[in-house]
Amino acid sequence: MIQGLDKLMGMLDLPPKASFEEFEGRLSILDIMDKSGTFAVRSDIRTFLDRVARRDDRRDRLGPYMRNLYRILVSHREEAISHWFQKYAEISEPLEHYFSLPMVDLLDGDAFQAFKFSRYGRICKNINLESFYNTRKLYGNDSEYVLGLMKAMFQKFHIRNSLASPAFFDHICSLEGYDRFWLDFMIGANRPSIFNPVAYSSILHKLFRGDTLLAPVMGWNSYQLAFHSSPTWKHFISTDVIPSVVENGRRMDEAWRALPRGLFGEDKTVDLYCCPSEKLDERHDFSSRYGNSVDAVLFSPPYYELEIYDGGEQSILNHPTYSEWLTGYWEETVRLCCSVMRRKARLGFVISNYVNKDKIMTSISEDMMRIASSHLDVIGRYRVKWSAISGSRQSMKTRNGNYEDLWLLEKS
Repeated sequence: MIQGLDKLMGMLDLPPKASFEEFEGRLSILDIMDKSGTFAVRSDIRTFLDRVARRDDRRDRLGPYMRNLYRILVSHREEAISHWFQKYAEISEPLEHYFSLPMVDLLDGDAFQAFKFSRYGRICKNINLESFYNTRKLYGNDSEYVLGLMKAMFQKFHIRNSLASPAFFDHICSLEGYDRFWLDFMIGANRPSIFNPVAYSSILHKLFRGDTLLAPVMGWNSYQLAFHSSPTWKHFISTDVIPSVVENGRRMDEAWRALPRGLFGEDKTVDLYCCPSEKLDERHDFSSRYGNSVDAVLFSPPYYELEIYDGGEQSILNHPTYSEWLTGYWEETVRLCCSVMRRKARLGFVISNYVNKDKIMTSISEDMMRIASSHLDVIGRYRVKWSAISGSRQSMKTRNGNYEDLWLLEKS
């Protein structure tokens, strides 16, 4: 289940090493305005600097810049890639560590401090390495996602323009190790977020009671991780449209079962489906199977078109317009949840408004709440805080104070 460096190397499909002369002739800047999804080139590095560096000395320092970049992308590329893997994806702790999440109360006022203990979500990035870092933002033809940019760099020597900006240019010219380079690279690369499993566990134990938990998406397996570490929840039901995420959930359950029972308590049961949540009744007779058995529903639903995944039946593909998505995906999912919830069972979902691809602030949080409240009783509104600081470098859906809404409803 755990992914190693060899997995990443295979994904990058590195070509034979080029000479410095070949590298120098091919080093180019990507066109960030291109929306074809083909990683189109804006110009070679020299032409780019001739246009944008007329008031600084970057053209004069192109020699050391290119020599250090050659080291990163060609001569010492295995070392550089290994450093990225260690920094962003490697798992050094045993599985027992991740199945033993700290049981902490993260609620401060009306906000869960979800940025605390976030390191436990790292395993979800690792086991979903390829799907996670291939996720696009806002556009299906997005060319600024992590693995796409890495392949463009290492295969063709085509780099994002930010790496030739004055500050990042300086960092490469004065290269000492790879930390600064990869930090600069990741600042300009789109990637999804992981719901901190410790935060999920805190919300679950603070606001919900029972033993059967339903998550209508798998959240890169973080919800299941919280379930497996819980001493009280006994049955986990979940579904997702990404086949590899579902398979990883099954492997996670197998890995948990292989651990000593004396360490992790009584047995648990896990039912996982590879199916859009709104089609579970149609394909799996879900309501009949689980009717009046679910005590809690807790998840962060998709953000309509904010993240685009490879493969699977993503909700935006099945329901392309916003109004269709709200009724065809969201309301049908709420109906499904209601059909299996016990009386007094609770449903919680985490969402926030965000700026869409048309640069307009959405009202998705209020829209989804309005629909959910037509089927269930509203009993509370909390917030989930994802960072101790705010700023433009935060995820698009959490830049407005780094908060998301947590809506809490109950079946009467």
